[in-house]
Amino acid sequence: MFTLKFIKAPLSAVQTLLLGLLFFFNLSQTHAALTKVVAKEKALRQVDVVIVGAGLAGLSTAYRLKKAGLSYHIVELSAHIGGRIRTATYPGGLQGEVGLEEFWRGNPTLEIMDELKIPKEPSATSFSSFIYKGQLHPFTQATNGQFMEAIFTKEDLNKYNTWDKSVARIYQASKVRPLTTEILGLQAISFADWVKNSSGLSPMLQEFIRLESEPEYATSWENISALDGILEWHIFAGEGSGSFHVIGGNQKLALKMAEHIGHKNITLNTKVTRIVSENDGVLVEGVDQGDYHTESLRGKYVVTTMPLFRLLEIQFIPSLTEDRKQAIASQGWGSYFTAHVVMDSKAAQFWGGDKLSSLPVLTDSALGVVYGSVDTDRKAKNSKKKTLLLNLLICGSSAEKFNMRATTAMDSVRQELTEAFEKQWPGSAAMIKKFEFYQYHPRAIASWPVGRSRLDEQSDLFRKPQGRVFFAGDFTESTHSDGAAISAVRVVQGIVEKSR
Repeated sequence: MFTLKFIKAPLSAVQTLLLGLLFFFNLSQTHAALTKVVAKEKALRQVDVVIVGAGLAGLSTAYRLKKAGLSYHIVELSAHIGGRIRTATYPGGLQGEVGLEEFWRGNPTLEIMDELKIPKEPSATSFSSFIYKGQLHPFTQATNGQFMEAIFTKEDLNKYNTWDKSVARIYQASKVRPLTTEILGLQAISFADWVKNSSGLSPMLQEFIRLESEPEYATSWENISALDGILEWHIFAGEGSGSFHVIGGNQKLALKMAEHIGHKNITLNTKVTRIVSENDGVLVEGVDQGDYHTESLRGKYVVTTMPLFRLLEIQFIPSLTEDRKQAIASQGWGSYFTAHVVMDSKAAQFWGGDKLSSLPVLTDSALGVVYGSVDTDRKAKNSKKKTLLLNLLICGSSAEKFNMRATTAMDSVRQELTEAFEKQWPGSAAMIKKFEFYQYHPRAIASWPVGRSRLDEQSDLFRKPQGRVFFAGDFTESTHSDGAAISAVRVVQGIVEKSR
């Protein structure tokens, strides 16, 4: 046991000096620590707009606010910038998208890519190879039309073209307000029933439509309204919209946008807990997820960009209106789960070998959509690597099951996917070297069930501000990244108008 002994002898001048220096050093350290805490508690950064969420909607909002000359600050729950924009990198230079795969033509984000000089590569088509009754129908043609002609009979194609034109007509009519009785009536039936009962298409064509569209809204076509399905199909109509991918991985876009916005204007690892609207502004409070210290920001306006159901986790003062809460409760969702599979490069023989790759492939199994890696998709013949990477975008019921951490062991997921590979491509399972899994919240993206659509009055509620609170994010517009980007354009326009 140590005991404290008091010094009874007189201290020398040197001892006195040393004790004095030690006392003042400790006092200064304590003062510095207290000053830091007090400063942190008193600091109340004031900006024109506080943005909740650093996903594509939040980054796009900040980007456009900067162009408009308004100040901003982003508060993000996670340690990641970009939301569902994530690119994983593995030893040997293999890369695969973890979340967002492509940006469809017409997405306002493409304008930002051009302005920031971010290199991108196009995909001229919107359809993908698909499997029907166990048979792979590879898409190695130049256009959607040529692909369809190689698979379907002339009679089938004539019926499909008639149906496709009717979808395009309804899509254009949906842009006119007020909505017609015909358009509104499409909310009362599922997309599946509408296609089956009114299209006159063959069973194979019906399955083709289902397989192509379901990965976009990540749930069964029986779970969404016909109007919602039609609005999704517009990216496939005619020769398709075509899409773009950032060369080297989509995450480069998020990182470049964050650099342009300014990292000092982004706070990570902070959960927003309260949004208090006042006469002259909005107080936003959050809790640092590292030290649980409360942070506060004040803005003239606030923009929320998280999924709408997450709004219910925030204390709004005054509260969200009851009709908005009801709209959130009645909105549907889609589920995603991503698996990256490292395989022996010889496995490329199963989807193209030294010929043009048939990837991506819609499997209609637990494998979901099978994409190639960022650098080798559709270029298998040029790869000199000993390994390759496949990206499985799993959606719907399989994704919901795999995302259940409490009930699903990753060993069982690996086993199920391995068996699915072997069933589809006999001999491929032996070439699998490892899996890497990425789980998501079960409500990964928005969908609109029978009785609802993204065009109804309940959806319109979130395209209008509640006082100084603006709502953005793909859940307010569509299931795609264009919804996030479009919502950013909308809220910035609204804020600029109110700021004049």
